[in-house]
Amino acid sequence: MMKTIKSVLILAFCILAGTEITLGQIAVNGDFRTRAYYDHFSKSLDDRPSLNYLRYLGRFNLRAPVSNNMSFYSEFTTFTNNPASVTRNIAATNEMYYGISQLFTEATYTSLPVVDLMRLRLGRQQFPLGRGLSQGESSYFVRLFDGVRVDMSRSGTQLSLFGAVTRQSLSPSGLFPASGGDKIYIARLSRNFYGQDVMSYFILNRLEGMFNDSYIFGGGIRGSFLSPELEYFGEVAHQTFNQAPGLPSMGGYGYMAGIGHRWPMGPFRWVKIEARTAAFQGNDESTNRIERFAPQFTSFFWGDRAGYANSFIGGDAPLNGQNLEGSYIYYGRIYFVPNILPQTRFQLQYIYVTEFNDNDNYNSRNNEFSARLFYQVSRNSRFQLRYVHRMPNEDEFNPVLSESSTNDRFSIHRYMFEWHVRF
Repeated sequence: MMKTIKSVLILAFCILAGTEITLGQIAVNGDFRTRAYYDHFSKSLDDRPSLNYLRYLGRFNLRAPVSNNMSFYSEFTTFTNNPASVTRNIAATNEMYYGISQLFTEATYTSLPVVDLMRLRLGRQQFPLGRGLSQGESSYFVRLFDGVRVDMSRSGTQLSLFGAVTRQSLSPSGLFPASGGDKIYIARLSRNFYGQDVMSYFILNRLEGMFNDSYIFGGGIRGSFLSPELEYFGEVAHQTFNQAPGLPSMGGYGYMAGIGHRWPMGPFRWVKIEARTAAFQGNDESTNRIERFAPQFTSFFWGDRAGYANSFIGGDAPLNGQNLEGSYIYYGRIYFVPNILPQTRFQLQYIYVTEFNDNDNYNSRNNEFSARLFYQVSRNSRFQLRYVHRMPNEDEFNPVLSESSTNDRFSIHRYMFEWHVRF
């Protein structure tokens, strides 16, 4: 009986608390992806059997206005606790949870004495930069970035400041926060010059400990030239690590660039050709310093298993002692949209991955070819059929390594069906 009374009181409180905001003012959106996989392995040493499995990804966003210049935003994302996995996946292979990836209040002010517009965000949020070379946006960054963001604009110039706690230290009992933890600070300055978007940024990662800081200076540009359909982007950054006295200096650079052109041709409404490349500098053993470019929160996805970088779920990004020789990634794709089937897109792409420095004359990277078909069922629903061939880029065998795709150099043939719904 008492539980029933408590439930009624809680429900009544929620209803009364929400009477100031009508349902018509609340914007709700999100997306859900269901994927069915079939993996077949060839050239493996253990004759491993084929795999069949399902995976999911769900996101739910809610934005509610509080006043004329203030709103509330929330985002929930599915994820799994699977620390043993270092490969990319959407939620599955373990018990699924819902994590709060973003949860903040936003206030906007105009006609201020110094700036034309200022926006303040307080709470859990992400702060992506460019295409994700140094700081990306990802559904896998859950329970991170609790902090403050300020965006200011004046005469076409934008300045953004961001500071957040990415890992909070706890007391030995775990009952209350302790001093320390990991923090991140970012400043970004951007402006449009002659139709091109130009930015520069600074990132300071302050990890717990005396000599765990690192900072990144970077800049980028994106836009189009000759025609709106001929697009390009470029970004370069340098990272410096704080080393203890007596240790060799450590730092390195990374870059990302791409160009793409889309045009109508014959029986096709659109044809697009695109090429991209990215690099993370790794250590060259012939020098006295340690070359390394390893941002904490890089995130971009160009392929199925190869050609992506995410610091939390693996990929071709040096971080925490992985991929010490660095990475080169090359990506190319072409797609067609036929006139008779404007809801359909056919796409072919190839990804080549190699090491930035090859100190041991052994390349553990894999390449990837994929053919994809997208069909737009409705404005908010799409099907995708995908075939992926993941292959070693060198016929090598290293008996020192344990049995894996980097050792016996097996190939993977993957077939995937996806139903993506946005609401």
